[in-house]
Amino acid sequence: MHKTKFNFYKINNSLLFLFLISLLINSCKNEIDVAAPWKETIIVYGLLDPASPENYIRIQKAYLDPQGNAYKFTGVNDSIYSYKLDVKLYVKRNGNIIDTIFPEYINGDLEGIKKDTGLFSNSPNYLYKINQPIKASALSPNPEDYTYNIEVKDPKTGYICTSSTITTGYLEPLSPVTNNITPITINSKPGTYLTIGYREGRNVKSYDMKIRFWYREYNKNSPSDSQTQFVDWILFKNRLTSSLRGYELKTNSIEGFIFYELLQYTIAPNQDINRKALYCDVEYYGVGEDLYTYIQVNIPSIGIIQKKPEYTNITNGLGLFSSRYITAFRKIPISAEMKSQLQNSNYTKTLNFKP
Repeated sequence: MHKTKFNFYKINNSLLFLFLISLLINSCKNEIDVAAPWKETIIVYGLLDPASPENYIRIQKAYLDPQGNAYKFTGVNDSIYSYKLDVKLYVKRNGNIIDTIFPEYINGDLEGIKKDTGLFSNSPNYLYKINQPIKASALSPNPEDYTYNIEVKDPKTGYICTSSTITTGYLEPLSPVTNNITPITINSKPGTYLTIGYREGRNVKSYDMKIRFWYREYNKNSPSDSQTQFVDWILFKNRLTSSLRGYELKTNSIEGFIFYELLQYTIAPNQDINRKALYCDVEYYGVGEDLYTYIQVNIPSIGIIQKKPEYTNITNGLGLFSSRYITAFRKIPISAEMKSQLQNSNYTKTLNFKP
């Protein structure tokens, strides 16, 4: 019994000794190679909008310099932009290729498209521009689904990444605006509602909707001194569609006083300023399924665990390639009734709206 116990401790002490020796040997090496072997990775961001006359795709490269400080490369344009790549899109209708598009390589700075300032280089802003109209998917008169397959190839290395998206379809507005533009009325009286109605677009996963109210401010002491301003009323965000099929009817009502209350808390009263209501823009922002998933994954976390999974639909690369459809109605006239309520409502009468 005692001999066995003695050998047991002897063995463990020996293992402990060897472990301590190994720590001393390894502690002499204080350099750790955390950088994996370099691998070419292209990042692609593109949202195809059939409602837009031009569409743009941003393509840049991920990088890592294991020999230096990564920060010193963020401001170097060559660190995030590659040379011109071979980019093409195959257009399919119901699964059959009907066209091939070769986007134009441009500097967005020259077309008024500025990259946000920040840590990384923002000029020149190289983009790939699609001049051809993007075909919208539709349910009627016959179901048509358009798929755009993108292929990005580095002509120097042979590296290829790919992705695809099915396009979103047109939303048919029913209320408070229609395709036949008529003046809009938002009522401030108790118990009155703004009715919202539309038929969903095909392959749309969710919608945002906003009304942008435009007005002009005049200085009483200098009428020629004026400024045009706006207030955004967000009616809903991320409202899921009934299905991806499209053309499903969606309706709901919102109390009109909420709009006037928003103006009351957004616009500061100023007795030296008169204001005049101009018009409204009404915008529906429909997103495709991949874009919706990307948005949901990146919603800020309110829990203890802050780490989020990465989402990409680029094969052999990173980024997002999806579709959206912005249905917008600009400069909708404001009805005489609404102008009167802006002037006399208890919510807005101190804001000096004039006819």
